[in-house]
Amino acid sequence: MSLLEVQDLSMRFGGVAALHQVGFVVEEGTITALIGPNGAGKTTVFNCVTGFYRPHQGSIRLHRPEGALELTELLGGPFRGRDFASPGAFFRRLKYKIAGGSHLAARAGVARTFQNIRLFRGMTVMENLLAAQYNRLNRHLLSGVLGTPGFARAEREGIRRASAWLEFFALLEDANRLAGELPYGKQRRLEMARAMCISPRLLCLDEPAAGLNPQETAELAGWIRRLRQDHGVTLLLIEHDMGLVMEISDHVVVLDHGEVIAAGTPAQVRRDPKVLTAYLGLDEPSP
Repeated sequence: MSLLEVQDLSMRFGGVAALHQVGFVVEEGTITALIGPNGAGKTTVFNCVTGFYRPHQGSIRLHRPEGALELTELLGGPFRGRDFASPGAFFRRLKYKIAGGSHLAARAGVARTFQNIRLFRGMTVMENLLAAQYNRLNRHLLSGVLGTPGFARAEREGIRRASAWLEFFALLEDANRLAGELPYGKQRRLEMARAMCISPRLLCLDEPAAGLNPQETAELAGWIRRLRQDHGVTLLLIEHDMGLVMEISDHVVVLDHGEVIAAGTPAQVRRDPKVLTAYLGLDEPSP
């Protein structure tokens, strides 16, 4: 069963086409890798899927038990004829135009990490994970001032959830350290733990192995597998470490110059002449 369907995705920056009719499917319960040379459009795809960019064309559909959700709608966009036929559709479109954004994609169940680590460096490790749960915690000012049972209960649940993910990623002993003081590898893991605190259906990892040594990369592979096997998380990742991609991926999508040039199992992609030419820099095969 597909969890994410991307169809005819196109994105331009000025006169430059960053994506052209990109399409692929992420099956539920799988690990899908998005690969390609620098400038192929991988991060642009991620930014569209996670609500940071609104594509100029195309559909990004997230399938959930309560029904399919068109993620591009969360970013507003121009009014359409059918919006004026229903007050609910009209005001929903208006709301998204005013307050739409990546936070709505996160609420819908799409979480991400970043190629360049983005942590609250001046906050503790625990505080970083509590901040990710702002939508679940009781934020009513009076409840906090009075210390109501509901406020205390929500706070305990937030700490419990954060502690569980810190333990999963072997960071529990660092809970009270400032995030900016952690070694680089631990900061990578903290980003993943923070993303998991929103209980995502789809976790998007942007170059999670960047800057890691071989031992840390091997540990990362284990955590990614456990997220899928033990917690039912579907993963979409961008990665340049081909050893890691071929080891953990169920499905690989290859981009070049903003277009999908190949898709399939790691074994299929590894043998594809277009991939060898575009990604590995080999000469075009002779006709």
